[in-house]
Amino acid sequence: MSTRPADTSEPNLELPVEELLRRARPLPRHEEMVIGDLSEDEGAAFLTAVKS
Repeated sequence: MSTRPADTSEPNLELPVEELLRRARPLPRHEEMVIGDLSEDEGAAFLTAVKS
């Protein structure tokens, strides 16, 4: 644990929850986000890429 006083020379970059919610945008409709024409292998490769 540090005993030094907090450095107040750097600005706080965190935003309050209210500001984050105000800036948030809704997600597109489900139909607009679905990639429907992928083969099973392409789907598996996509999921692998997303998880890595």
